[in-house]
Amino acid sequence: MTIAALLWDFGDTLVDERWMLRPPADFANWPAVWSEVVTERAHDWNIGHLTEADIFSDLATRTGMERVAIERHAAACCRSIQFHTAAWRAVTERRLPQALVTVNPDLFVERVARPYALAEHFDAVIVSCIEGTDDKNELCLIALDRLGFAGPRSEGLLVDNRDDLTQAWIRVGGSAYHFQSDERFEIDWPRMLGSAP
Repeated sequence: MTIAALLWDFGDTLVDERWMLRPPADFANWPAVWSEVVTERAHDWNIGHLTEADIFSDLATRTGMERVAIERHAAACCRSIQFHTAAWRAVTERRLPQALVTVNPDLFVERVARPYALAEHFDAVIVSCIEGTDDKNELCLIALDRLGFAGPRSEGLLVDNRDDLTQAWIRVGGSAYHFQSDERFEIDWPRMLGSAP
């Protein structure tokens, strides 16, 4: 298998995606309420039909916290993201043209992508809320187009922690690696690009 372009997922692939679950000192039930709100509203938020202002207002209603306190807490959570060592090292090697392909809302764009300067490490950053779709295959195709990739889809490798998404990409002709742990990835990574230029 020849790989000519890399398509990287973000949450639970490059980083521990639980960064927003850290509770503030005065509201221990934050993880449950955050998860509830996101579960109910994720689709509309991830495709740009809602903004973080909408989500923060909902959280304020459900938690009784001041909206400004929620915004401060969200900012603090986003500053505490833990990157997976081996996966992030692979990204920074930039061995091939590569894109970040992620289903995420405007909070990710403003509070993660910009502060962590993700655009410096990828040739394209594809975020669902900007593209207006949370279909991962569609986002991968957009990524390949932005990379100027004209080869067969099978040479575009999606690295993603969700097996359903890697299988979906394979079904439309792509190649994929199901990321299960950073330790496993570190072992598998050198073999994955063994035939890459």
